[in-house]
Amino acid sequence: MLKKKFIVMFVSILLVSAGCGDNQGSTNTDAEQVTEITFAEPARILSLAPLYVAIEQGFLKEEGIEANISSGGGGAQVTAALLSGEAQFAASGPRSMFTPLEKGEDLVAIQSLNSALTFEIALSDQYMKEKNISADAPLEDRIAGLNGATIGTNVVGDSGDVYTRYLMKLHGEDPSTLETVKLSGTGAKIGGMKEGTVNGGIASPPFALQSQEEEAGQLAIKASEEPTYANMVWEVIFADREYLEENHDTAKKVVRAIGKGIEFTRENPDESADSIASYFDGTDVEIIEESLIGLKETFKGYGEMNQEAWDNAQDPLVEYGEMSGVNTKHNTEPDGIWTNDYIDEAFSTNE
Repeated sequence: MLKKKFIVMFVSILLVSAGCGDNQGSTNTDAEQVTEITFAEPARILSLAPLYVAIEQGFLKEEGIEANISSGGGGAQVTAALLSGEAQFAASGPRSMFTPLEKGEDLVAIQSLNSALTFEIALSDQYMKEKNISADAPLEDRIAGLNGATIGTNVVGDSGDVYTRYLMKLHGEDPSTLETVKLSGTGAKIGGMKEGTVNGGIASPPFALQSQEEEAGQLAIKASEEPTYANMVWEVIFADREYLEENHDTAKKVVRAIGKGIEFTRENPDESADSIASYFDGTDVEIIEESLIGLKETFKGYGEMNQEAWDNAQDPLVEYGEMSGVNTKHNTEPDGIWTNDYIDEAFSTNE
């Protein structure tokens, strides 16, 4: 009898102990541990397609990760969500990371979804005719056409504004002649071009294709045509350093899943477009696919980064510090504010 009681007590202790482990941010289903994480993004952006593909193609699920996305509010909201703990990872342009670094936050980028700046400038047909600009003209001539132009951007002084002015400066043009107007969203920019209140707009794809479809204008400049912007980190995955150190395995799984998303998006734009069409309600899937094909060259490797790419992202922001809020030039050597270690480990052939 005593022996039987001892066995019952022992089994009970084992059951209680099994339920007392650290399960913060994870759930147990069918003996499999699922880690729940949230990505913060500034808005729904096609440049972030590899993240959406990683979710829709099940790459994150394969890693035991249930991913949610907190979307909207711009870069400031991305930072707020990350620092408050509402989100564990951010997916945003480098400016969203440099600004809190300026204030002493300790953030680290572990992957770049794009290897080049994805902004494109569409100009109205009327303006291109007035300026005698053709889409196949030399890049220098098309950039010169921005002198005296009024361009719509999401927010005056945003990254599109800053990188366009720096582009003009690189090519010997006067950025002060460019006037930017706040027109948030693709529809507002296209409407402004149709009405003639602006000569064009700055945004990421599929903006130019949508402008052309609406007969408002056409693609005049792809930022990645400029060599400086052709090697540049853009839409990076970053997190708090302490979180990464405490959740090393989760971070490794994240970059592996998104790395697969980068590869899949690059090699299968048609399937990728179909799988993420619901993220861009109201946009034809054909336009999404064509835009992904146009972005193909920016979906390199598994999202590896290099120092020059970080310098090319940072220099324009510092040059226009009054607009960007980035006044300090940070050390961009490897394993400081960015690292490829998680990618290297995740895709190691020894794993």
